Amino acid sequence: MHFTEIINQLPQLKIFKDNTYNIQISYRYQKFNEEIPILFLHGFNGNSKSWAYQFHYFKGRRSVIAIDAPGFGQSDSSDLDMLSISNVVYNLLKSIDVTKCDLVGHSMGGMLAQIVASKHSKLINKVILSCTHKGYAMPVGSSLRDPYKLRLEERKQMSNKEFGQLRIQKMLPELKNPEIFNFLSLISEEITEGSIKSGGMAMQTLDTTDYLSNLKQDCLILKGSKDIVVSKERSYQLENLLRHAKIKEIPNVGHAPYCEDTKTFNAEVENFFQ
Repeated sequence: MHFTEIINQLPQLKIFKDNTYNIQISYRYQKFNEEIPILFLHGFNGNSKSWAYQFHYFKGRRSVIAIDAPGFGQSDSSDLDMLSISNVVYNLLKSIDVTKCDLVGHSMGGMLAQIVASKHSKLINKVILSCTHKGYAMPVGSSLRDPYKLRLEERKQMSNKEFGQLRIQKMLPELKNPEIFNFLSLISEEITEGSIKSGGMAMQTLDTTDYLSNLKQDCLILKGSKDIVVSKERSYQLENLLRHAKIKEIPNVGHAPYCEDTKTFNAEVENFFQ
């Protein structure tokens, strides 16, 4: 099935208004049965559409929720830190009567997932951290990291299509599959200046070190053998603080295993959450 059909099958966006943090958050919810759902949290180049292949695969198998981080999808931009965003995630799930879920976080979403799992431990059953690390541990109030400043300039100067394609060329320089490239770049076209500022600030001030001792759920760390975004050093730093986690490397994929090799990625998710 062509990726455009996969995207068109996505559930419509819903809107949650968090009055505590005065922010509007968009999300997608595909309900199947009364068993606990799988919650997916996207990365810096994506949004809730990034999980289209997972919505497609788990239809008729599991309920699926995907939340747009602040500044992504139709979620308001904000200067909330990851701890506050984790509370917004909790409040959103509570509003739709989800009291327990399995959790998958990719890259930026994996950073958020670490906080959600440690601070809201009763909510999370099992957790998968995909292509992620502990954050950049920069002081609050620091100016935006140079790579993010460059993204802002590129976003201002380029068309949506040019910007989306550039993001994926930089993220996956060895990607040969045109359909996956077009899928990813189409989603990255939707990135705004607000996306870059909101996500960038939340990641660069984050250090999950002090939270990880409270992440006691069964945990799987997934890595891509060709990932050039998350260095081996940063990945090892996370692994060393989650000694109980299972670690699996998916061969021949870079920083987007959820769509580069959907068969393997979905099988890992399904098997781990059984």
